[in-house]
Formats: sequence, structure tokens, C-alpha cells
Amino acid sequence: MKILIVCDDASASERLLGPLREAGHAVDIVDRPDEADAVLRGGHFDDIVLDLRRGPDAGLEWLRGLRQRRVRLPVLIVTDAEAADTRIAAIDAGADDHLEAPFDPRELVARCQALVRRNGGPSRADVVVCGELVIDSRKREVRHGSVPVDLTPREWSILEYLVLNAGTAVTKERLLRAITGFEEHLAPNAIEVYVSRLRSKLAGTGARISTLRGVGYRLEQPEQTPGHASY
Repeated sequence: MKILIVCDDASASERLLGPLREAGHAVDIVDRPDEADAVLRGGHFDDIVLDLRRGPDAGLEWLRGLRQRRVRLPVLIVTDAEAADTRIAAIDAGADDHLEAPFDPRELVARCQALVRRNGGPSRADVVVCGELVIDSRKREVRHGSVPVDLTPREWSILEYLVLNAGTAVTKERLLRAITGFEEHLAPNAIEVYVSRLRSKLAGTGARISTLRGVGYRLEQPEQTPGHASY
């Protein structure tokens, strides 16, 4: 899942960024709402976190414009607890949910994930099965049958993106954009390294990541397993 944070306070941005990154999500940050439009045009995002704690007028105006342009990305606003007027104005402008500061970092992550699920992505079902591999997007858990498969946040993000696009080719460039923010820099062969590790951990599960020479990768479409959601 890739999230755009719009926040004009550096320390507040870090408090938003940290929990989302630790949960394995790719995150980009812009200081001003007017910068967000260019970033949104330049890449795919699943969710927006709009911080309205300082000078909310510009953020509210941008949100209204976003909805007038029929951009349907879910938006979570962050306000101070006593800022009821701002929350009401934001909901009227098209916000999907709100979070009051101070907040528990786990609630921030949970609300972002819930918004994306309600918006129809990135996962198509809370639990999907690929061979003997069980992927639970709500719990962010992967199991081989009943045995947990230990994935790093990056490995989870790659698997999640391949699951979302199961049966279709995904280029290395698309994978890289999906798992990193624009201020993050990975080595040119980082995707190959992560996919190699992921394959080792998925060995024996029936889940197969094919290499398409000159293109990228594909998670092979599994056959429907009775009693479980499929891709």
C-alpha cells in the first residue's frame, strides 16, 4: 500500500511517517497541498493522509478541489481533538475519515488500512489462498497452511503488490514505485534481491513467482480452492 502524507510540520510528519513505514507501507510526504497534485499525477497511491492541524484553510480548499476533479482516493484527515469545526468542514469537503491528535500510532495504521479496504483496494479479499499459501491482508500475515511465514515489511509489500496483480506481468519499475517513497533510494538490483528472498521463503507453498525476461515478474494465477477466496 502506498500513502501520500500532506503535512506542513516536520515533526508531525515524522510522527505520521514512522508507524506507516514500520507497518510496511510505502510513504511519500509533501509540505503543501498544492505540491500534492504533481505527486499524485506522477505515481499510484492508495490513500492520502491530510494533516489539518496548522492553518487548515489551504488543506480544505485543496480537498474540495480534489473531489471536484472526481479524484476518489480515500482521504484521512488529522486534526486536534478540539477542532470540531475543521472536522465538519473536512467531511463536507469530501474527507472519508478523521483522526484526532494525540493519537495511538496503531490507530493511524488501522484507519488507513480500513479506508483502503473500503475503497476496494489494494487487496480484493481479506484472506486469499495461493496453493498452500494463505495471505491475510487484514492481519498482514502469511501462512503456509497453519505455519507462519516470516516476511520483512519490504517482502510483504512486494508479495501484496504481486497478489493484487496476480496473473499479470509486473515490471521491476512498477514494483519499485509501489514499495518506495520518492525520498527513498534502493540499489538497482534491490528488487531482484527481494524477489529471490521471497521465493526462498515461499518454496513448497505452491505460490510461484515467474521471471519474465526483459519485463519483470508474475505471480501465477492459482486454481480456485474450495472454501477460500481466490485472486
